[in-house]
Amino acid sequence: MRSVIYFAIWMGLAWFLNKWSAQQDEPGNLSAEKKLEGLSGPGLVLWGTAVTFSAVDLVMSLEPTWFSSIYGMMIMVVYALSAMAFVIFIARKLTDREPLVQIATAQRFNDLGNFLLTFVMLWAYLSFSQFLIIWSGNMPEEISWYMARAHGSWGALALLLIIFHFAIPFVLLLSRDIKRGPRALSGVAGALVLLTLVDIFWLIVPAFEPNGLRLHWSNFSLLAGFGGLWLWAFFVQLEKRPLLPAYDSRLSEVLEDHEHVHQI
Repeated sequence: MRSVIYFAIWMGLAWFLNKWSAQQDEPGNLSAEKKLEGLSGPGLVLWGTAVTFSAVDLVMSLEPTWFSSIYGMMIMVVYALSAMAFVIFIARKLTDREPLVQIATAQRFNDLGNFLLTFVMLWAYLSFSQFLIIWSGNMPEEISWYMARAHGSWGALALLLIIFHFAIPFVLLLSRDIKRGPRALSGVAGALVLLTLVDIFWLIVPAFEPNGLRLHWSNFSLLAGFGGLWLWAFFVQLEKRPLLPAYDSRLSEVLEDHEHVHQI
């Protein structure tokens, strides 16, 4: 029943936000913007609550003797990081099209890069905080989770995540030139999308394969199936919608800011 509630919240939020976003693109529809704002605030609370409880019910319960009070927040940050990276990757692809080619400035990509750096740091902070607290406590019922993930092939995967999911992106995203370069920033974002999948794999699969990493064809088929279906729906919607919200009351401020930057 709780799983039904979680998916009802997620699908309900997606449906209403998608519907009102489409209405916002219609001339003369002034109510859609207020509806979007009215739902988004409480929607974040509902989304965060559903993510936290679902992380406990669907993932942490795979190893019922282990628990972490920070686990829900970790999963939320994983979602936010992957979403931000995906947005940057797609935004770069769309900047070759009108009208985004005119307003997707280096400064805007720099701002997106700063957001991405924030989520990378938050992911590392929460992951290390959980590890440090459990390591310092040194309780058998707590360290078992890390024992299964810190040795052998799972330990090698953990090291890969430390280096490529945090250390290298952190150093690269400190560079202003990379954040202001759409191609370079898009490369970092695309890599983070893939590494987020590896992170989710590392969190979940050792519960079933504690003795080491073993790949199965279903690992790839499920990802291709669900991921492909989602990407298909995303691109179908993208082709039907204008790339700029022409009737958004704040669009004029964005365009004026672009003109000001161009003059400077």
